[in-house]
This record gives sequence, structure tokens and C-alpha cells, in this order.
Amino acid sequence: MEDLNKNQFILLVLLVTFVTSIATGIMTSALLQEAPVEITRNINRIVEKTVETVIPGNIISTPSETVFKEVTTIVVKEEDSVVDAISKNEQAIVRINKKDVLLGIVSFYGMGVVIDKEGLIAADKKFLTNQSDTYTAKFHDGKEFNLEPIGFTKDTNFVLFKAIVPEKTSYTFSPTVLTEAEPKLGQTVISVGGDSLNSISVGRITSFNTRDSSVGTTTAKYISGIATDVSSQDLLSGSPLFNLSGNFIGMKLSEDLSRVFIPSAILKKEIEILTK
Repeated sequence: MEDLNKNQFILLVLLVTFVTSIATGIMTSALLQEAPVEITRNINRIVEKTVETVIPGNIISTPSETVFKEVTTIVVKEEDSVVDAISKNEQAIVRINKKDVLLGIVSFYGMGVVIDKEGLIAADKKFLTNQSDTYTAKFHDGKEFNLEPIGFTKDTNFVLFKAIVPEKTSYTFSPTVLTEAEPKLGQTVISVGGDSLNSISVGRITSFNTRDSSVGTTTAKYISGIATDVSSQDLLSGSPLFNLSGNFIGMKLSEDLSRVFIPSAILKKEIEILTK
């Protein structure tokens, strides 16, 4: 060491640093492979976004002039995305009660989501057959409105309710966004349950249920159910499912398995049927 000059010493330090970094990477990879699933899941749920901004040195420049890039790394935690997704949709989530007119008994019907600014609400159709029953929806702010069922006699998975706002009363509805994107295996999803207060569960899409669709002589498969690993403890009929962008991607129906949601693509098609 004493015989090394300044340049040789610097090169030696760089070599040791390089070898150490490789060894650290190998050890980290080996430890992650042996770590419990929950630990690696939390580590992998941190996403880095790199934003590059080009800063010209001069308004009038020549090709030979240097162009500088300002690189900013933004760390986006999944926790923040979940909070934002819920905040984006909490005003669209409603809880529906049913009143049996003959018996005068009020019971919890299920959850629903507002899908347009006119107060149209999508919910699980369940066994909605009795026209004499009346329905009300309770919103996030405690406001409660009577509901008018739409198209409940049609052969669909969902039913639509129209919120009836009293005359000389105004109310601003905040609809959810029905995504056009097809769900992906392994995608992080957020379910909302609870018969009085929102209960959140975060999980992944684990598999899909598919069915055949025939058009003429062509047969194609489509996703009929989104299977997840979210907690089923507080899931209810009509519990919505959102992605990390806060877009509505599915709804829990009473007749399906506890962690399976009907995709928003089917709801969008049935809205056309129900509103005709």
C-alpha cells in the first residue's frame, strides 16, 4: 500500500468498491429469494419514476452545443396510490336499503357506485323482482335519496337505480370512472366493503374466469370474473373493485365466489341494455 502512488491508490479503491457492490447485489438477491412473501411484496410495491427535462443552454443554439438533461427521481409508494384511489371514489360509493312495503321492514340491500352525474347507480341485481318494495341510497355525506329501479326485469347481472333528488333541492353527484383497460394478472387492486363504513382491502388479481362468446362462426373468450386474494371478511353484495389509478374495474355479486368480481366491461355492456 505504501508503494502505491496517488493514481494507483484511487484505482485500487474503485476496484474494491466495484467488487463490493457486486457481492452486495448477489447477497441481497439471495436474501430476497429466501424472505417471506409479505416482505418481498412490500419491497416490490415501491415504484420509481424518472422524469427527464431538457434544458436548452440558449434560445439560439447550434447542433454542436451541449444540451443538459435534468433528471428527477420520484418515489411513488403503493400506500399513496391506495389512499388517492379511495379518496377519488369515496363520494361515488353508496349503501342501498330496501323497504318491504307490505311488512314495513327495512333491510340492507347492498352497495352501489354512482356511474354518471345524473345520479345513476349500478348495483348487484340480486333478487330484485318485487315492484312494491322501495329503495333508498345513503351517500358518503349522510344524504339519503329515494331510488327508482331501472330495467330490473331484464336478464342482466346488474341493476341500475336512479337517485330521485327532491324538487327545489340540488345535489352534485360524483361518478366513478369505468376503465376501458383490461385487467392484468398480478395487478394490485382495492376492494371496498362494510355495511356502514368503508372497509378497505388491498390484494392482487390471481386468475380470471372466462367464457366463450360466439359471433357468427367466430368464437372468442372474454373475462367473466376477476379472481383476487383480497380479504373477503367485509365484502358485500355490490362491493366495488378499483385499480391503483382509482378506476372502477369490477363489482362483487352475491351469487359469485367470495373474492370474484364481475369486470366493468360487462357492466358497460349491460348499461346499454338496461337504459334502452
